[in-house]
This record gives sequence, C-alpha cells and structure tokens, in this order.
Amino acid sequence: MKHILQVLRFEYLGSIKSKSFIISTAIFMVMILLLSFLPGIIMSVQSSQQGDQDRQKPVIAVCDKAYQGNPLVKKEFENYYPDSDIELTTADTNAVSEKVDNGDYLFAVVINDPLSCTYITKNNAVFSDTMRKVQTVVKEIYQTVSLEKEGVSGDVSLKILNAQVKMNTVTTGTDQSKNYLSAYILMMVLYIAIIMYGQMVSQSVVSEKNSRAMEMLITCARPSHLMFGKVIGSGLAGLTQLVLILSTALVSINTVSKDTLPTEIMDFLNFPLATVLYALLFFVLGYFIYSFLLGALSSLASRSEDLNTLISPVMILFIAAFLIVVMAINSDSVNGTLMVVCSYIPFTAPLAMFARIVLSDVAVYEIIISVAVQLISVYLLGMLAAAIYRIGVLMYGNPPKPSEIVKMLKEQHKANKAVKESIKTK
Repeated sequence: MKHILQVLRFEYLGSIKSKSFIISTAIFMVMILLLSFLPGIIMSVQSSQQGDQDRQKPVIAVCDKAYQGNPLVKKEFENYYPDSDIELTTADTNAVSEKVDNGDYLFAVVINDPLSCTYITKNNAVFSDTMRKVQTVVKEIYQTVSLEKEGVSGDVSLKILNAQVKMNTVTTGTDQSKNYLSAYILMMVLYIAIIMYGQMVSQSVVSEKNSRAMEMLITCARPSHLMFGKVIGSGLAGLTQLVLILSTALVSINTVSKDTLPTEIMDFLNFPLATVLYALLFFVLGYFIYSFLLGALSSLASRSEDLNTLISPVMILFIAAFLIVVMAINSDSVNGTLMVVCSYIPFTAPLAMFARIVLSDVAVYEIIISVAVQLISVYLLGMLAAAIYRIGVLMYGNPPKPSEIVKMLKEQHKANKAVKESIKTK
C-alpha cells in the first residue's frame, strides 16, 4: 500500500500541476460562467423582438376560394395565430407567393376546396409545426361549416371542436418524463468523463515509455503498484476537475441563471442527491474498468502513433455500450432483456445500470449484484493490466499480437508459480 500511495501521489500531483489540466479546467469553468449569462441575454433579445412584434405584427394571408368570404375562416385563423394579423385576400396564387417571398406576408394559405389547401412559405423549417397547424385550422373550418349545415350553430360547433380534456396523471413507479433529461445529461457526463480520463492514463503510460522513465519505475515498485497507483492517481485528478467544473455550474445555475431560466429547466437541473451519488459511483467503477484496459494496452505501444490503433477496440466497445443504452432509452425499453443483461456485463454495466436506476424501478439486490460484478472485474482487470504492463515495459518495436500476449502471460504465470514453489521449498 505504501508503494501504491507513493505512485498515486506522484501521478495525482503531476496531473493537476500540468498545463493541459490547468488550462482545460479554466476553459471549462469560464465557458460555464459565460453560458450562465446566456439565458438573460436571450430573454433580453426576445423582449426586444416582442416589443417590435407588438408594434408591427406579422401578416398571414388567407385566400378563401372554398367558403366565399365566410367570416368563420378569419375567426378560426385568429384563434390559432393571435400574435399575427390575418388578412383575407382575393389575389391569385402567384401574387400571394410574390408577397411571401418579399416578406410582406409571414406565410399564406390558399383554401382551394373545403379539404384542400396550399401552404405558401419562403423557408420551410425542419422542426416547424406550422403546416400541421394550418391543416388543423382548415379541418376545423370544414367541420364547423358542415355542422352548421346540419343545424348546429357556429359558436356551439367551435366549442365542441375546441373542447380540451383535463387529465391528471398518477405514476405508481418512476416518472420518466421528469428524469429523462437528467438521465441524458448525467449519461453524457459519464460517457465523456470516462473516455477523457481513461485516455489520460493511456497518454501518461505512453509518455513514460517514450522517455524510458517506465524502465526506472519498474525497478522501484511492482507492476501492480504502478498500475493501481497510476490509475487511482489519474482518477482522483479527473474527479478533482469534475468537482471544480460541476461546482462552478451549480453556483452559476443557483445565482446568475436562477431568475432567467424557465421553471421547467430548473426542475430538470435540480438532480436528486441519490441520482448524483449513483452517477458518481458508476463513474468511478466505469473509469477503473476502462482505465485498466487502456493503461495495459498503452504499455504495449512503443510510439505514440501506435496508441490509437491499440486502444481503438476498447473505445469501440465503450461507444457500443453507450449507443445500446441510448437506443434502449429512446425505444422505451430500459428494462428490456438486453438492458438487464448489460447491467451485469462489466463493460456495459456502468451506463446500463445507471440508466435503469434513474428511469425505472430496480430492485436493490440487482444493484448490489451489478456493483459487486463491477468491483470484482476492477480487481481482476487491475491484476491483468499489471501483468500486461510488466510485459510491455521493456517491449519495443511493433506491438505484439493478442495470441503473443496470451502466450507471454502464461509463461509469466508459470515463472511466478515456480518462484513461489521454490520459496516454499526453501
């Protein structure tokens, strides 16, 4: 433990004192502070634009060819677009299109038949719901006119057609609608943090090997001490950076952005303490699992150019785990068979089990089993990483093939076993 603590202290202090660590932390904190002023700026701009709109409302042109100037047409469009002026026109389609193109009209609607219309716009936005609203208005006009022909007055028909259903929701389990955004935010934090700090370990290993410092270190401590100390030290440095960044975000949200952010967003950003603690737990477990793998593979690289090739399988594995969880969330199958299985696989469990805990009801024993599996995997992967690290210390040239690594590990295990037996004999 003494040697591990020495390596941990050296790695931790080296990481937090490095220029890249200080600069990246400062940049993230400044960006968060700047972003905290963004809602206020947006609100000011919107207020200014709203003032301009109040002075001059946009105009929507409606060309009624189906109902011959029925006042119901204008009334219905005014109900759906209260912030715009509705102008009834008898101009032809080309003339209306020209005015839309010139900006005189926000958009135009030509009602050709009771259930047929032409929507004219200059720019058709991808996420705009204007077309759907126009279809709804034209449909309601048709329904109201049809009911009037059957003897139902226009006011009564509009009241019937525009009736709203009041619905109360009782949730007996987890309310995913409240936890959906928070789960995504924390999932992204987990994903980015594990990748970023895992690669920090791999970069550290490669730089030590290139400088031949690893050869000297291996003579002073066991490979397991070096590997565990390095991973824990880098993890603590990463945790320090995360705490600084998240603390800045927390202070900014509760001071600068508190009065400018909508209540709904503030509710989403007020993460429950249990959720934050679970996120921290699975970050630590996921970090150790992937850092040991990345550190072991990085020790086999003789040049920094070989690093990406060696660690790419691990990165692909982690990206695949992330995509599986995201697809399960989007398809509303958080507790599906695949997610349940992934909750007990060490490489997918940090993300899968966290998502299940936040977005569903998971039995306590399932969480305990998942965490236990990950803890055992951390220890086993740590010992495996130390063994590979010992092999890779003095290995230069082209990285060995997987079969060669397995062969060398077996030979190393036999040699260690022989040494232990000889010591027992003596």
